[in-house]
Parts: sequence; C-alpha cells; structure tokens
Amino acid sequence: MFKTAIKLALKNKVVLFVISRYGTYFIHFINSLFIAVYLGPYYLGIWGFVSLMTKNLYHLNLGISHAVTAIISVHKSKEFYVQKVIGTALTLLMALSFLVALFFLANEVFSFNFGAKYNFSVYAPVVLLIGVLSYFNSLFTSIFRVYGRLFEIAFQQTVLPVLILLAIILFKKDELLFALVGANFLAFLFSFILYLIKSPVKLKPIFDFRLFKRIQIKGWHLFVYNSSFFFIVISTRLFVSGFYSVEEFGYFTFAFSLANIVLMLLQAFSFLIFPKMLNRFAISTNDQNIELLKKVRDAYVTTSHLLVHIAVVFFPLFLLLFPQYQSSSEAFVLIALTVVLYTNSFGYSGLLIAKGYERKIGNLAFLVLLVNILFAAVLITFFQVPFTLVILATMVSYFIYVYVQGRMGRSMLGLDKSIKAVWNDVYPLRLFTPYLLSLSFVIFSAPNYCFAFSLLLFLALNFKVLLKLKTVVKSIVVNPNFINI
Repeated sequence: MFKTAIKLALKNKVVLFVISRYGTYFIHFINSLFIAVYLGPYYLGIWGFVSLMTKNLYHLNLGISHAVTAIISVHKSKEFYVQKVIGTALTLLMALSFLVALFFLANEVFSFNFGAKYNFSVYAPVVLLIGVLSYFNSLFTSIFRVYGRLFEIAFQQTVLPVLILLAIILFKKDELLFALVGANFLAFLFSFILYLIKSPVKLKPIFDFRLFKRIQIKGWHLFVYNSSFFFIVISTRLFVSGFYSVEEFGYFTFAFSLANIVLMLLQAFSFLIFPKMLNRFAISTNDQNIELLKKVRDAYVTTSHLLVHIAVVFFPLFLLLFPQYQSSSEAFVLIALTVVLYTNSFGYSGLLIAKGYERKIGNLAFLVLLVNILFAAVLITFFQVPFTLVILATMVSYFIYVYVQGRMGRSMLGLDKSIKAVWNDVYPLRLFTPYLLSLSFVIFSAPNYCFAFSLLLFLALNFKVLLKLKTVVKSIVVNPNFINI
C-alpha cells in the first residue's frame, strides 16, 4: 500500500511540483541563515532595503499579469482571443517599463538621494533591470500556470535560491551584497529566456484598444487590490527602514524573512489551485461555492496557524545558533502572528475576484493601506515605540481587512452577515483562542516556554479538523486530477 502510494505520488505532477517547491524553500531557508551570518545586522539591513525596492517595483505592475490570469483562466479554450490578450499585455508592459526607467533616470539626474542611507544608488541600475524582467516573468508565469506548464515555473522559482547559494559560497560581506544583486538579475534573465523559448502561445506584442480597455479596467482594480494589500506590510517595512538604524532594520529583516518562510510551505499548494478556484467560483452556484469555501478554508487556514504556532515554539532554540540576532525574537513572534492573519481571508478573495468584485476589494485594500500608514506613523512619531512593535499597525490593518472581506463574501453568497456570524467565520474560536493566548504572551513578555501552551491548546481545539486533513493529503497523492490544473 505504501509503495503504491509512492508510485502514484511520483507520477502526480501536482505532488512533484510541491516537492520541488519544498526543496526550493529549504534552500531559501538555508540561504537566509547564511546571509544573516555572513552579512551581519548592518549589511543585512542594506540587503533588506535593496530587496524591498525590487519587491516595490514588482508590485507596481498595474495589475496587468493579474488581469491576464483572470481573463485567460475563464477563456482558455479560445486560442486566438487568448493570444490577443497576451499580445496587448506585452505592449502594456513595455510602456510600463519605459516609465519606470524614466523614474530611475530622474532620481539620478536630479539627485533625489533616495535610499542614500543604504547607498542605494550603487545598486539602482541592476534593480531597475530586475524590476523590468519581473514584469514580463510575472506575465509568463500567469500564462504557464493556466496551461499547466509547471517545469518552467519550477525553474524560475528554483534558479534564484540556487544562484544565491553559489553567491554565498563564493563571496563575503560587501562583495556578497553585489553578488546577491547579480544573482537576482541572472535568475530573472535565465527565466525570461526559458519562458520565451517554451511559451505555449505565440508571444507577439499587439495593441487592441478593446482588449487594452478591458485589461486596463480589470487590471487596475486588481492592481489596487494586490498592490494595496502587499504595500500594507511593505509600507511598515519602509517605516522601519526610514525611522530606525540600519542595524535595527537588519534585525527586522531577519525576523520578517524567517516568519514568511514558515508560510511558504503552503504557497506552492495555493499557487496551483488559485486558477482552478477562480474557474470553479465563476461557474458554480452559491451552495456549491459555500461547500468549496468551507473545504479549502478549513485545510489552508488551519494548517497555516498550526505552522506558525510550531515556529514560535521552536524559534528561541533556533536563536541559540545565531546569538547576534537575539534582538529579533519579539519581532519574529509579532510578525509571524501578523502574517498568518491574512490566511484567514483565504478563499474569499478568489471568490470575489471570480464574481467581478475587483473594484470593491481594491477599494477595501487601499483604505486598509491608509489605516496601516496612519497607525504606523502614530506609533513611531507619538508613542516612539521600538522597531519590534511597529508591526502592530499591520496586525490591526489585517484584522480589519479580513473581517470586511469576509463580510463582503458572505453577503454575496446570501449568508448571515451579522457581526457575530462574520466573526465566527473568519476568526473561529478554535483558531482565535490560541492566537490571542500567544499574542498576550508576547505583549506581557512571558517566558518563551509559555508559547508551548498555545500550541497544545491549538492541537486540542483543532484535533478533528487536523484528522480530516489526512484525507485531503491522501487525495492529492493518489489522484492526479484532484487539482485539475
């Protein structure tokens, strides 16, 4: 029986893709540790700022690739139409790249001194090239994802950590900084070339005004939604980078990187099922969507919280190997408890996008972004909190975001949208009780072993749900069509 399951798993492209992702995440985890050790808090702060700028460029993509994903996921069978959509998107990305290049040129010509504390001007030209390549790679990823072409996607997601590992082996200190930036550029360039060679559709820039208008409208709302959401946490990192020392931002970067690695374990799975979820939500009835939501939310959200509680318990032991980053302990727990909140909205965002609610969720994300900026500014300027507590602004913002999005989703499905009903849905007591317990431990500076009580409470309250996850895992292994990519 066990051997049969192994054979089936090795023939299942979903399982193989997820396994490859976990291997990549392991390399990424090792890279994060060695980068932290070899750079130290100061240079890690600089690397954190450079990485933050590349992420800023990536998210300033006007939602073009997101719009293409939403459109071709529904119209995949119309080959000529799909090619016209992709061709128009390519033209839009070229125009966007030109505008971004003008901004970088203006920063250099007019000496705006952006990021001077981090010596950013030295890395800016390569960061610009990485940003432009990321626009096109994001579009290509959307295309290959919809067509189920996983090898090329896996290559893109694997080549970066591998090249970074080589840079870590060959370089140290400030030389390592340049090598890391160079590794990022080469990884994006190699992926770009592979996508061009292996594309399942013809890649030819065109301009169709009707499609331009559709992509622009849908893309703009998705851009406001995605960029506003991602800039919630990015704006918090920008506040820390601007108002605190380079070393403190290094500690924050260390804690933030490790906290996000915890949830990367689930991103491979969510990455695969998202296009399928959009299609299912778009064509299914409300009753069918309610049933699907419950299944995917129970599995995804519960597992996310489990991983975070485990990570919080073992993080103090991990710090014994990296004593120079002891100052990041409180930040790690708060960041981990913050980022896991977003998973509580899982499913509802896909449902609302599939049903054409991009504008509403975009407006919601933008308003929450403003709340985060205002709250972070108040914490820093009026209360002068240490860098570890700035993330509380994002935690409050996520609480609001998840609740309102859940209310919008329930309203669309015709479910009870009272405060109690929505709260019990997005923040069920079986998850929220151990979450609050961990939060109280960190706020009141309880000993690290206390977090084990939160984990035990979580396991007790979620025992039945965790048993059901075994069925989901078995279905993925033995049935290649469980996720019909």
